[in-house]
Amino acid sequence: MEPSSITSERLSKDEIDLYDRQIRLWGMAAQARMRSAKVLLIGLGSLGTEICKNVVLSGLGHLTILDDTLVQEEDLGSQFFISGGDVDSLKLDSAQSRIQDLNPRVELSFDTQSMESKTSDFYKGFDLVIGTELSTKQMTMLNELTRKYNIPIYLAGSNGLFAYIFVDLIQFDAEDEKLKGSQPTEKGQISTNTEVIEVRTRHDEDDDKKVFEVIKTRHYYKSFQQMIKTASLKGRLNRRQTKRLSSVLPLTLALLQTEDEIGKLNSRKLKEKAVVTCLQLGIPETVLDDTYVEQFTRQEGVQFAPVSAVIGGSIAQDVINILGKRQPPLNNFIVFDGITLDMPIFEF
Repeated sequence: MEPSSITSERLSKDEIDLYDRQIRLWGMAAQARMRSAKVLLIGLGSLGTEICKNVVLSGLGHLTILDDTLVQEEDLGSQFFISGGDVDSLKLDSAQSRIQDLNPRVELSFDTQSMESKTSDFYKGFDLVIGTELSTKQMTMLNELTRKYNIPIYLAGSNGLFAYIFVDLIQFDAEDEKLKGSQPTEKGQISTNTEVIEVRTRHDEDDDKKVFEVIKTRHYYKSFQQMIKTASLKGRLNRRQTKRLSSVLPLTLALLQTEDEIGKLNSRKLKEKAVVTCLQLGIPETVLDDTYVEQFTRQEGVQFAPVSAVIGGSIAQDVINILGKRQPPLNNFIVFDGITLDMPIFEF
């Protein structure tokens, strides 16, 4: 993935001064890519609000926000771009001036049409798409379009103290480096969806005895629909890892697989669905803790600001990573357990 007008276009002195701290973290090239990228964010709920804040402050070039919803009373506790006087107004109409004030250098577009009203051509002009709090049907359709146009996508949702991120970069090459050890890194497959395709060395500019390995990895991704249908951990976890596995994984996948019943599931029905998901994953149903099942059922679809902050920060940081092509990206399903604060990554 290459942003539309990225490249050699230099950052101005004002931009370098403004983004000095983050340039020190991820480099000038990554910042230039951020400035040139065109990103679509769908949904300005609690998660979308956090993602929006982070990418706007980071110096993104162009952000389009698509949201056709009205401000509700329950939004006020989890979304900081709106206030009590905005209830029953279009969310984007209420939030846009506050978003623009974050960073006037970012070109913003606010679209109050529904996602369903958009033709497939609408998505062609974006370098990256982020969808938040969408239905399984919407996520499947959106991911089909992003694959059609070879556009990376992040999908995220939350259920109270629990949340998930799905990533599909289709195929992505990244570079990272580390001090060269006694055992050099070899080319070849290193995990289900990742392989090392190139290894080269470089000497430290100040200390010629210090040698680094520059490692180029290639990451392959499944579509959202593929992931839902084929997610499996069979033969990949030892006893200790299985014991540490959170109930959040099978509960989240079960909910995504039973969209027609969302809002109608009681804890008994959700557990029945999650038991079937455990069978698909190849993990024992004893992973399901009844306390988690009850809490997950009660919090289905609830947006909780602290959880959104964690998920929004993680997505924004990974967006920066892939634009800079410096560190391996997330691949491909992440769940967040707000009780234990664990956030494991599952490579399906």
